[in-house]
Amino acid sequence: MLAKKLPAYAAAALLFGLAYRYLPEYQLYQVSLIAATAIIVLGLVVVCGIAGQISLGQAAFVALGGYGAAILATRLGVPLYAGIPLAAAACALLGYLLGLATLRVSGHYLALATMAVTAIVQLAVINLDDLTGGAAGMPMPPLEIAGHVLDNGASLYLVIVPVFALSYALVRNLMRSRIGRAFGAVRQGEIAAAAMGVNVLHYKASAFAASGFLGALGGGLLGALSSYLDPSQYGITQTVYYLAIAVVGGMASPLGALIGSAIFVFIPEVLQGLQSYLGLVFALLLLAFIMLRPAGLASFIVRPRPAPAALSTVPGEASE
Repeated sequence: MLAKKLPAYAAAALLFGLAYRYLPEYQLYQVSLIAATAIIVLGLVVVCGIAGQISLGQAAFVALGGYGAAILATRLGVPLYAGIPLAAAACALLGYLLGLATLRVSGHYLALATMAVTAIVQLAVINLDDLTGGAAGMPMPPLEIAGHVLDNGASLYLVIVPVFALSYALVRNLMRSRIGRAFGAVRQGEIAAAAMGVNVLHYKASAFAASGFLGALGGGLLGALSSYLDPSQYGITQTVYYLAIAVVGGMASPLGALIGSAIFVFIPEVLQGLQSYLGLVFALLLLAFIMLRPAGLASFIVRPRPAPAALSTVPGEASE
């Protein structure tokens, strides 16, 4: 299996190196922005696309990842390269607890519950002035690794893109694993999944944990890339923005996270003279894909994987 994929890995590594060598700094910044955004959207691919839950809380995890890493760095002296994964791990735990709290909630009520989490986090960030800088936001300290300060798009490209590649590979492997099949069973029907011995509560919570980890990881990297944390960027509107990226790219495909992120990053560049209409453009794009191509753009490239017929390989109550 590895031998078959070796040429693809080699080509990707070559492309990565050539891009760093020949692309100007601003374009490397754009690639880094796409990669960081795609990491965040991968969290929605797991919780919404694979596990079938409705989440409007991704912006909350993004905020906690960025602010958590910044506070660890500025208040406790934790290096940003350690603070970002620590904040992501804390958000994974928070996501798991959120999943446990929503056991008896589904559909529109689950969407409202997760939306409330986003609103609460944004309000907390704005009102905890001494800790977060309040409505004015707070600066993000630069990422420093082995004495090298990574404070621009070109240098951060060397970190963010590999982190995205690793996150992408992990989500792909998750989809093929027994955990992924359990997520699929929960998506098809919680009652039927429970009848097959799937621990529905555990897997719902695990999906939110994965979403929280990826959202916070991308949020920390996004903060490092922008060098400033603005609380206005972590509200309900931003959560809908991430959902729109997932829908346009393909909610059930990790590749869709990358495609959708690239489109939503480049559209403002293409429509520079129509900045005031970007919200309308994004809304029309989202509506068009919901109605005409709900599987997203990734479905033109990757054939959607069939849903698992039964978890025959998960004996009794799943243990992952």
